[in-house]
Amino acid sequence: MANLRDILVKILENLSETAAIVTQSGVVLYANKAFEHRFLRSNSGRKPRKGLCQLDLGESFRERDSSVEELVLTAGSESVTMGVYLIDSPKRADQQYLLLDSQSMIMEDDKDSGFSLTDKQQAEILSPEFKELIGNDPLFKKALLIAQRAARADLPVLILGESGTGKEIVAQAIHRTSKRSNKPLVDVNCAAIPDTLIESEWFGYEKGAFTGARTEGRSGYFEAADGGTLLMDEIGDASLQSQSKLLRVLEDGCFKRVGGNRNVKVDVRVISSTNQDLRKNIKEKTFREDLFYRLNTFSIQLPPLRDRTRDIPLLVEHFLASNAMSEYRHRKFLPSCMEIFFAYHWPGNVRELKGVVNYAVNMSSTAAIDPGALPSFLFTRETQPNTHTPEAAVSIPGQTSQLAEVLQYVERDLIREALAKSASRTEAIKSLGISRRTFYIKIKQYGLV
Repeated sequence: MANLRDILVKILENLSETAAIVTQSGVVLYANKAFEHRFLRSNSGRKPRKGLCQLDLGESFRERDSSVEELVLTAGSESVTMGVYLIDSPKRADQQYLLLDSQSMIMEDDKDSGFSLTDKQQAEILSPEFKELIGNDPLFKKALLIAQRAARADLPVLILGESGTGKEIVAQAIHRTSKRSNKPLVDVNCAAIPDTLIESEWFGYEKGAFTGARTEGRSGYFEAADGGTLLMDEIGDASLQSQSKLLRVLEDGCFKRVGGNRNVKVDVRVISSTNQDLRKNIKEKTFREDLFYRLNTFSIQLPPLRDRTRDIPLLVEHFLASNAMSEYRHRKFLPSCMEIFFAYHWPGNVRELKGVVNYAVNMSSTAAIDPGALPSFLFTRETQPNTHTPEAAVSIPGQTSQLAEVLQYVERDLIREALAKSASRTEAIKSLGISRRTFYIKIKQYGLV
């Protein structure tokens, strides 16, 4: 039967946070990939043989008792706070301890347990690259702090969150903060690539590789991102065939172009994002477990807007100030509008809020925006403003729109509702009964991407 340490090692192998098992004298008995990359690799990039590497943990640690403490380790110019947990008997001559990056840990029930940032975390300043991500909610700020630290590590990042929570903006900020910022960021929508084009899109093709191919050939996404970052958006919607192709190139950084015999080697940092529960997808056999662990070195969970409603006034203020038309920048929403914003569930999250703000400033004839300027889908029967009749609630406010505009308004609401109710975009496409190509054209047209 496996002992406690063997079981612990198995768990730590699949943990995205930095973790290691060390003795009291500083000998590293086990280190997961994140810990190795951060603390143990030499300038040549070689990793040490486990059990022979020794960290300088300081005199106070060597003389410590068995209580849980924190330990500061240095990685280059960066100091990282590690939680220290005794995992062996205090009677042992050289006790063993588990080290975990205490700054990267977010528990599932944080939002329900009065979670707040530590003084050290509150004092940490986010770089200007993250300025587009507005919010003071502790869970949201914690996610941004992890993103900022992930940017320095040059390891794979998985960004999780519902549609409209800002996953793409976080990915862009990570790239701009990283050492690859002067290289390209290539954004790929995994759900939009048909299985028949997987290899040619990811890896490119040689001239004359197939009928209709360019005579000069073409490079793929991986070559385009060489030296920089590849953002794999909607990775949860990638087909199993696509996942298999990706796993192979992520393991060794090599691939062959379609119709080619030469190995092409690239240096690409991968950031993935999805609005799906990948662990659930793994159980349902729709996502590869080995690919998940390749992508999940750093995991960033962005909370939905309904879980950080305290940030709504800040976001509204930001959207007003950044409005393209200068005459709208000084407009203000009345408190009655803000009450409606707080009551709404925001299935489209921050992206939906931005759309509502832009809609309202264009519909309002005065600088003080009242509920009559808000789109009808925000209202329940109880909160329906008097300025709109039941008929107006079904149509576009103002009742002067052409039929085509009314149909577009209804179509946008149907797509938004399908996205909110469906577990994935693939499921939303099926419920709407339209083609995948039409779906992506429509969500781009209506700003729902």
